[in-house]
Amino acid sequence: MVTTLVLTRKPDAMFQNPLFKNQLGRFGTMIVLQGGKVTKIKVNQGNGSNGGSGGIVVPAGVLDVSSDGGAVKEIKRFTTIERMGGYVQLKPQEYNGHLYKSEGYGLRYDPHNSVVAELKGTGGRCFRVLGGLTQQERAILIHEAPHVGYLLGCIGPRQYSDRNAGWSSTAHSTMNELFAISPSPSSLFVLDW
Repeated sequence: MVTTLVLTRKPDAMFQNPLFKNQLGRFGTMIVLQGGKVTKIKVNQGNGSNGGSGGIVVPAGVLDVSSDGGAVKEIKRFTTIERMGGYVQLKPQEYNGHLYKSEGYGLRYDPHNSVVAELKGTGGRCFRVLGGLTQQERAILIHEAPHVGYLLGCIGPRQYSDRNAGWSSTAHSTMNELFAISPSPSSLFVLDW
């Protein structure tokens, strides 16, 4: 069994941090899948009644998941934040007919990241995204982010439907949930910009 994360940024939901007016962000959705090793994911438009992988509905349609043969199912869903306004973001594997990356991004648990450790209570725990196409993409982490000001290209999960544009009280518990998933997430697929 393998754990895979899927990030979609649709519908495009931008926000301004009410704590710091110069900080812009965007909400997204992170789906946690378990089962066979995922080899490809795309979105079929529709409501899930005509296929897809077990009807896993995302805001833009239904996931069409290819795997190494094992069944894949959704086990959890989170809301994400990413910083906007010139900050780097991971490219999707494929978007509007352009192939950026043929496989998912790798993920590695990092228990003592010195930058993340500056946020009290984290112990520096995060997931490092592997296989970025640029030097900036190779610095992207998935880590606790109480508000978008804690992100400089990284991804901050929180409880599903937590769309607080300011301070999130669920960022800490969400990361603890992700760290507790077994087996640990080992890949990330990005569906869109």
